Amino acid sequence: MIRAPYNKPLAEIQRIIQIKKRWIFKKQLEFKERTIGEYAHKKYTKGFLIKRVNFYASKIGVYPLKINVKKLRSRWGSTTKDSVINLNQSLLKAPKNAIDYVILHEICHLKIKDHSYRFWKLLQKFMPNYLQSKRWLEVNSNKIID
Repeated sequence: MIRAPYNKPLAEIQRIIQIKKRWIFKKQLEFKERTIGEYAHKKYTKGFLIKRVNFYASKIGVYPLKINVKKLRSRWGSTTKDSVINLNQSLLKAPKNAIDYVILHEICHLKIKDHSYRFWKLLQKFMPNYLQSKRWLEVNSNKIID
């Protein structure tokens, strides 16, 4: 689609298109590459997070029915009563240990639904220094959640 002023003569528009055709083609290619790159990045993101979920699920011996990676406004992750894990796509802006903390936290909820002493002991068993990651997320969440 080309936009031009209503009173611009068609011959003038065609002349400008001819002069700018290389630039137009170059911009079309850049847009296509950027779109493909964004899709590939999203695919890698989801795949990376799913691998980490499966890693911790196998350690604890519980598995989610489904894993969703999506834009969440105010939380890093959640686990539903139906064993579905939701992860914030912004997690990938965090350090790996913080990503692992969120994933492990949600996996632990598959086994223990609340934040009882038993829950935190289970989490600590697989990540003894989880408090560092938890604090990092508390301090930096407003900087990296979209």
